[in-house]
Amino acid sequence: MDKKSMIVVAMCAGLNLSVGSIVYLLKLPIYCDMLGTILCGLLLWPQRRKAFFCAASAGVLSFLLGGLTLNPFLPWFSATVIFVAAITSFITANQAMTFRTKNPGSLKFILPLLGYGVFTGLIAAIISAPVVIFLFGGVTGSGTAVLVAFFVKTGNQLMKAAFLSGFAAEPVDKTLQLFLAIMLYRATPVTFIERLRE
Repeated sequence: MDKKSMIVVAMCAGLNLSVGSIVYLLKLPIYCDMLGTILCGLLLWPQRRKAFFCAASAGVLSFLLGGLTLNPFLPWFSATVIFVAAITSFITANQAMTFRTKNPGSLKFILPLLGYGVFTGLIAAIISAPVVIFLFGGVTGSGTAVLVAFFVKTGNQLMKAAFLSGFAAEPVDKTLQLFLAIMLYRATPVTFIERLRE
């Protein structure tokens, strides 16, 4: 990994950790702990393999550090952040130019945003649910534990409640994170992006 890649990984890991920690402490029913991972995939596209390696590295690094400093549940979701890095780098980032140049109010911007955000969220929910159920009994200390409790109270078994919680929270969370990452990507100077891709 070259110096430029290491800088991007550190920057994006810091973004994951800082925003994710704030959301975790506020107990909001979202996560916002993969914002940097998604941004990394956009910044390094179209070098898909490099984008994936750096995005996954940023994600896993932030989850390990987060587990040591604030949220002991976080490292167990490293597989989820790796899948999100893969989806962003190999699929979502194909729309990088659309996200960078189109008006955020236009359908050409909104439809890919919603499509990729929801798709990423559904995959994340499927990958995360077994961890939530089998390792933590449905409670992870995040704000989404309230959703699990709600679905259990409505008569669902724990496994189904965890899946329903994930399907309710993850698409919203990942769409929001994708939108925020896109806004940061749009604000990043072209010269900086070009130097990263050299």
